[in-house]
Amino acid sequence: MKQILYTVGLVLFLAGCTSNDKVPAPDRLDKNIMTVEKTLRADTLKNIDTLIYAKEFFVYRDSVLIALNKRNEHTHFLEFYRLSDMQPTARLYRPGNGPDEMLSANAYINGNKLIVNDYVKSQIAVVDIDSLLSFNNYSAPTVHLHVESLFNAIPYKDRFILDNPYSFADKKAGIVQEAPRFIVTDDKKTYEEKNKYQYYTRNVTSGRIIANKAKNRVIYANGNQSSVEIYDMDLNLLRTVTGPIDLPTRYTILNEEGGMQNEVIFKGDIPYAYLDYCVDDDYFYLTYVGDMFGKGKKTQDLHCRIFKFDWNGNFIDCYPVHSYVKSISKSRKEDALYVTILSSEGLPVLIKLYEK
Repeated sequence: MKQILYTVGLVLFLAGCTSNDKVPAPDRLDKNIMTVEKTLRADTLKNIDTLIYAKEFFVYRDSVLIALNKRNEHTHFLEFYRLSDMQPTARLYRPGNGPDEMLSANAYINGNKLIVNDYVKSQIAVVDIDSLLSFNNYSAPTVHLHVESLFNAIPYKDRFILDNPYSFADKKAGIVQEAPRFIVTDDKKTYEEKNKYQYYTRNVTSGRIIANKAKNRVIYANGNQSSVEIYDMDLNLLRTVTGPIDLPTRYTILNEEGGMQNEVIFKGDIPYAYLDYCVDDDYFYLTYVGDMFGKGKKTQDLHCRIFKFDWNGNFIDCYPVHSYVKSISKSRKEDALYVTILSSEGLPVLIKLYEK
């Protein structure tokens, strides 16, 4: 395998927003923590360039390659291969409007579960990867959630939890909307908040939700603000951390005739903060950009860092990756990460990062 050297530095942070009366004061990360560096090696995994529809990859238990594909009538959204010889083992979810079909797909691995969100059809599927690989007749049916918008839903207790599109606060912009951070729902309940709040903020709110029942933790990593929030499983906010980079975000409020009223959108460049995650028993890992994206930039021009935290929100380590990171998954055999980066041509490349 081709070997590449990467420099790696230390970083941390977290941030908060909750409907609780007692809100912990936020911790703050200093920019200086980004200057401590060490060296990582990156091995490029070969024999995957034939997967022409793939937009990102995951590796499960160091032996299974999962390709998350772009929407295309010639393939499924998810394909599974043996990593050792690239023999196909399973595939799921054809594009379409039929039962257990999807029109879009975002995916995340948490333990032995692959969580798949279809935001176009407002549905979620939870794939037990071990069962899928063990039983030929295994299926993971899609569940439709009656919500206004579904981007990042995950299983929570016996229901599902997702980010609330009306939960938004930016004091500098003068917009503070004290909606609960999360929506907890199931396929029987219709959740409608449209006329309850002054602003429509779906276009400026996004985040990644991680739940760990064994550790009694729910994590919210903000996609557009440099913040991470640590909750217990009852959704009480325990800790928040902000920084190390304050993104210079600007907003515009639209009131178009016949359109959404008081719709908040970004003015100019879009802030990129936390975009993806993976977990193991003791830690969670977040990809962080900390930069603005707009005209004249390509996605592959943005560089990411991977932050490592314990489940109490304590910073452990940082791995700067001098590329844009699409997805990450954790090795079970060693202290290493499988990372999908974008090449200079914008194509997905799977590398394995570990210390020299």
